[in-house]
Amino acid sequence: MHRQTITMALAAVLVAGNALAQATPPTTQNPPAAPAPAAPAPQVPFPADSKIAFVDLQTVVSASALGRAGSAQLEALSKRWETELTGLQTKLKDAQSRQQTQSQLLSEQALAQLAKDIDRLTRELQFKQQEAQSDIQAMQADLLGDFEKKVVPIMEAMAKEKGLYALFNVADSGAVYFNPGLNLSPELVKRVDAQFPEKK
Repeated sequence: MHRQTITMALAAVLVAGNALAQATPPTTQNPPAAPAPAAPAPQVPFPADSKIAFVDLQTVVSASALGRAGSAQLEALSKRWETELTGLQTKLKDAQSRQQTQSQLLSEQALAQLAKDIDRLTRELQFKQQEAQSDIQAMQADLLGDFEKKVVPIMEAMAKEKGLYALFNVADSGAVYFNPGLNLSPELVKRVDAQFPEKK
């Protein structure tokens, strides 16, 4: 399984819900109620004579303790940056509002200072947005590298143990249909959790 394939599959989960290019202030509306979780489908046994199998890496990331821990770290970093960027946006909007509503009341010196403040805050916000994006991407790369380093050997061992010729990722396999028993994701999650249990 190529590294690029793994990275793309894992990034899709780790980054979900963490876009931060432009942080916006939180809304005061109540979030919609979360739907009740669906009951897990019964596991179909793996066909003993099969020489191929599939895993859904996105499921492995979202269901395993290792993947959840990485997602939580990324979410915490994103929230810290969002708080800082939202504060800067608020200061900038306040300054722009004063410029628009109080221009007739302020002296030329005060207006000039306000314009400088707006320019400084604009540049600071742009810089911080770039810094946030870089910081989050760096953590994402670290988490993906750590996940790959720990999980790929488990996948390889599982494939060899079952005598497989190939182990595919569901997302990019191109398969229109496959026997549900060929999906080894639940077993892979159990193996990952056994080696890297959730820290209390």
